[in-house]
Amino acid sequence: MSLNPLDIVNGVCSLVFVTISLLVGVIILSRYFKYKERIYLLVGMTWIFISCPWWSSSISFLVALFNSVGISPEAYFTIGNIFVPFAIIVWLMAFTEFLYTEKRKLILLVFSLYGSIFEILFFTFLFVKPKLIGELNPPVDVRYNSFIMIFLISFLVIVVFTGFLFANLSLKSKDPEVKLKGKLLVVAYITFSVGSLLDLAIPLNEIAIIITRLILIISAICWYGGFLLPKFMKKYLLRTKENDLVEIKFKKIGDKTSNT
Repeated sequence: MSLNPLDIVNGVCSLVFVTISLLVGVIILSRYFKYKERIYLLVGMTWIFISCPWWSSSISFLVALFNSVGISPEAYFTIGNIFVPFAIIVWLMAFTEFLYTEKRKLILLVFSLYGSIFEILFFTFLFVKPKLIGELNPPVDVRYNSFIMIFLISFLVIVVFTGFLFANLSLKSKDPEVKLKGKLLVVAYITFSVGSLLDLAIPLNEIAIIITRLILIISAICWYGGFLLPKFMKKYLLRTKENDLVEIKFKKIGDKTSNT
């Protein structure tokens, strides 16, 4: 069995997104060793592990280049799901560094139990009957059954809801750079949720796959900017904002002059 165009587009786009996500996660994580701030370690690890649903299609695609069929369904399901609960726990550790700190232990306990239930059910189904988890159309296309879909969507809701609360802290700041970080994080959460839901819920053709993965890549870049705000982002985005303000002021001056 040879790879068809849809498999190639799907595999390549997954590989690009995963590579960018790993790079973003490692760059953010590396700041921990420079500044000794645990938040960098946590949010870097969060983005690395939150991209794990796309690891399986990336790895299966690379393997399929040699054997044309990719990895087994059991390996595919395991690689794509095993780290998702861990990503949520790590993110909630970062979240409770700033919000609901007094309820930190309770929040982490509740979601640790929730993640444990997922892992127990997942591995039970994996060993008993993998088709209860989903169906793999080798090498890279998968359709998960309701069990996985419910958990994955619930994990997504947790990240997005708490993410908006987290970003709102920055949006309230009077510092333009901090506020810009908050806006980038809002875009990151929105684009990640949209891209993830599209990937989970609808049948994808070549164009839809490219658009969906581009949305996910945008989310990774905005996550990077929301926590580190590199110079090129700050220079372009803040300058654009300042230019807009200058144009508005000049327009107001012009209006007053014309009226007189």
